[in-house]
Amino acid sequence: MFQHFPFLLKLAVQSQPHLKNWMALLFGTFREFRGKPIPEAPLLKFRSGLEISLVPGGYGGFYLLFPEIFVDNCYEPTPDFVVQPGWRVVDIGANMGFYSCKAGTAAKSVQLISVEPVGGYYEKLKENLARNHIERGIALHAAAVGVPTGSISITSWFTPSGEQKVLMSPPPAGSRTLTENVRAMTLEEIFAAGKMERCDLMKMDIEGAEFPIFEATPPEVWQRIDRIVMETHEDGTRSQQLLVDTLTKQGFQVKTQPMFLYAIRSALISKP
Repeated sequence: MFQHFPFLLKLAVQSQPHLKNWMALLFGTFREFRGKPIPEAPLLKFRSGLEISLVPGGYGGFYLLFPEIFVDNCYEPTPDFVVQPGWRVVDIGANMGFYSCKAGTAAKSVQLISVEPVGGYYEKLKENLARNHIERGIALHAAAVGVPTGSISITSWFTPSGEQKVLMSPPPAGSRTLTENVRAMTLEEIFAAGKMERCDLMKMDIEGAEFPIFEATPPEVWQRIDRIVMETHEDGTRSQQLLVDTLTKQGFQVKTQPMFLYAIRSALISKP
């Protein structure tokens, strides 16, 4: 118990201002850390009225995604990246919908396309969009890759408490695994599916699969995007700098932090 106390204390301080049921979530997290089964699907109840349901079997969305997206605001480095009324937002690698729900309820008339390849996360994403009445949001069960047709195999695994996880590398030994064949889509096809002519903000977190997307996206598609916020990954041969170089050539001003990249067109940067 004691090795988890500093982490749980920090999580309590972070979550109390945002969540009504923070104590129950902390207790559930402690149970998971102790190796107890978690058969239910935990629910985050925000003081704002937002509700986000997690996949059954664990509290990872609470102690990993919630602090990043709602406390650290990792996808909002400056006011230029905070969703405004009428924005068109694309969330690639939407997971259970944490960022999609935040963006879709941030302002009026936000048009949203959320893309998630893992079936369990995709079903939870759809549930959370409906739960929060995000009527201008659509969810696509697809993987955004460089090829316009075909499918891609994605393997997920399950923790001892039953929570579904995804890794680009092989899962831990002895884990129960699930392999799914998911349709492949390009960025252009994603925009077409959502009838989105222009994208004010694209968020991306796809565990290293960003490299084939960047390599295959033509200039005319980049020109339809105004802002990009993304978590970046190394794939052994390609680095964050390759992504920076690609976006710079397409007319973006790019800034980076460890594992994050933020790009915006110069004309859209707020004046001090």
